[in-house]
Amino acid sequence: MCNRLQCERASGLVELALMLPVLLLLVFGTIEIGRGFRTYIALNNAAREGARWLAAYPTDANGAIAIATAEAGRVGLTPGQLTVTITPAKAQYQAGDTVTVRVVGAYDLLAGAVIGMPSLPMNVQVTLRVLYG
Repeated sequence: MCNRLQCERASGLVELALMLPVLLLLVFGTIEIGRGFRTYIALNNAAREGARWLAAYPTDANGAIAIATAEAGRVGLTPGQLTVTITPAKAQYQAGDTVTVRVVGAYDLLAGAVIGMPSLPMNVQVTLRVLYG
């Protein structure tokens, strides 16, 4: 038999043991979703900057790819983790042409080994009209 203080401590420990996994899952999920949005926004910025570069400099497709790769590198994505494609692929664009820059990258999940899915592919594209030709 326990006195009242001992019983209250024991019930507090049981409640903590039951609720702690749920609270940790909520915190961990919030962090994971925040990291995912950060990566998606960086890929979106990379595609936008690449398309903007190509809209302003219609003969420099390699420069657009370099700008997009550098922008995605701000969140730690290396050039080997990215695929940057420009559609339509031309040597020079004319004023009024539309150009699409697509950036595909992989978001590495923190608990990827636990859930059996180490990374999540993210695909972002931006279409702009070429300004100068």
